[in-house]
Amino acid sequence: MLKSLPKITLLGDACCGCGACAARCPKSCIGMITDGCGFPTPMVNLDVCIGCGGCDSVCPAMGERPKDGAQSVLWAKSRDRGERLASSSGGVFGLLALDVLADGGVVCGAAWDEGCRHVRHVLVEDGSDLDSVMRSKYVQSSVGRKAYEGVREALRGGRRVLFSGTACQVAGMRSYLGKLADSDGFLSVDVICHGVPSPLLWEKWAAYKEVGVGAALRAVNMRSKATGWLSYSASYAYAHDAEKDVARASSAAADSCIFVDDWYMKAFLANASLRPSCFACRVKRSCGSDVTLGDFWGIQSSHPEVDYEGGVSALLCNTSKGLAAIERLKSGIEWGESSLEKVLPGNPSLVRPVVPYERRGEFMADLECGRGIDEMMAVYGFEPSLAQRVRSKLGGVKRRLKKLLGKA
Repeated sequence: MLKSLPKITLLGDACCGCGACAARCPKSCIGMITDGCGFPTPMVNLDVCIGCGGCDSVCPAMGERPKDGAQSVLWAKSRDRGERLASSSGGVFGLLALDVLADGGVVCGAAWDEGCRHVRHVLVEDGSDLDSVMRSKYVQSSVGRKAYEGVREALRGGRRVLFSGTACQVAGMRSYLGKLADSDGFLSVDVICHGVPSPLLWEKWAAYKEVGVGAALRAVNMRSKATGWLSYSASYAYAHDAEKDVARASSAAADSCIFVDDWYMKAFLANASLRPSCFACRVKRSCGSDVTLGDFWGIQSSHPEVDYEGGVSALLCNTSKGLAAIERLKSGIEWGESSLEKVLPGNPSLVRPVVPYERRGEFMADLECGRGIDEMMAVYGFEPSLAQRVRSKLGGVKRRLKKLLGKA
């Protein structure tokens, strides 16, 4: 009898690279290899494949999924200013994670690896390691079999688990877990996702930064608030800067600039370096997450009564589990009721994919054929959008006002 060919082998650009298929395969005959731009992609060993269809059954790029509801929409921020500064937005994820860890649970999230060359999902079981999975990393994270199996075994052992990732990663994990995903112990948090950038471009950018400084990267913070939340900075620390704590948004960062001046960030925000599947995302508001979390961009207009210094999160409770998890935090956060209509103007990618950069094909071809960062920077300037310039200017104005008030 002929084996049926796994449909995942025919996905092409629709593949999101979540790795659920490789984790689900009972024969371990699927490996996640990198394509020409560094994106993880499944490769099936057809000689070993038994045609069980397990890989196809967990793929987020196939089939229809029910739309996520929003039982509650809030603005929220930690009452602790230090926790806010250590986060990308309002510090809510850190509080959710600490609640799970305090109960003997496990947190699975994205962390820098291999000298900040790659981003991988790891399991955290101690609060002292939590910082590694804090803050946005604007590189596609690899979710390996170890992460999938670690989450499953923790749940089977009666431990609580918090899994955080993009919508496609959450959808992949939930499909892999099956009924376990609906158990009381599993809490999934998807981030409001603009899209995932090329790991190869990041590798080249990291190497470029190291050559320019003459030292190895030690830490990266793509969301440093040393220059404010609205005008956040990309900050890099190197091996000779051991005393500097970039992860905590130190103003003494060795190499830092506002996001609109960082070329790597400009390529990301221009939608030049994103994975092809991001432009036709199948799981926006349909990944099954318990909580959706992101920056509440535009809160100064939609909620002028809120002090947004240090960052504010947009928080969507999609399920009763998500609602209960946020209820447990309310003594530690400042919060208020909001709505999707108020969140969407600053976060349109919450519900619809972004539009590709008009020269994206040329940009990615140059990347794949081996052009250096210097060459690509000379060709692709990526001028910031009006919204980015306004946000940066607002952040600068607020910093200057604070300095003036401090002198008064």
